Amino acid sequence: MHKIALILHLLGASIWVGGHLYLLIRLMPNFVRTGDVAGFLQFEQRYEPLGMAALAVQVITGLYMMHDIVPMGQWGQPMGYLTALIHGKLTWLALTIITALHARFRVVSRLEQGTYTKNTLKIMAVHVALICLWSVLFVITGAMFR
Repeated sequence: MHKIALILHLLGASIWVGGHLYLLIRLMPNFVRTGDVAGFLQFEQRYEPLGMAALAVQVITGLYMMHDIVPMGQWGQPMGYLTALIHGKLTWLALTIITALHARFRVVSRLEQGTYTKNTLKIMAVHVALICLWSVLFVITGAMFR
C-alpha cells in the first residue's frame, strides 16, 4: 500500500509543483507586464480544481506514508532524522496553506471583484513565487526520506 500511496503522491506533486512553476516562469511575467487580469483569472479558474485535488491527494498520501514510516504518536518526540523530515514537510504544508488562503481570499478575490490596483498582479506573483518555493522544498524534503 505504501508504494501505491507514493505513486499517487508523486502524481499529485507533479501536477501541483509543475502547474505552479509553469504559472510562475511562463505565464505570470506576461500577466504582470501587460496587466492581464482576465488571463490570470482564466488560468486560475481552470487550474484551481485540478491543483487543489492534487494537493489533497498529496496531503492524504503524505500523512499516510509519514505515519507508515514513523507512527504519528512519535512525531513530537526528540528530533531524529525522520522526525525532522516530517516536521519539515508539515512546516511546508502549513506555509502553503497560509499562503494559498491569503492569495485566494485577499488577492484573487480583489481581482475577481475588480477592486484591484496596478500592483495587485505583482502581489499575486509574490504569492505564486512563495507557493513555488514551498513546493520545491516539499520535493527536496520528500527526496530525503530515501
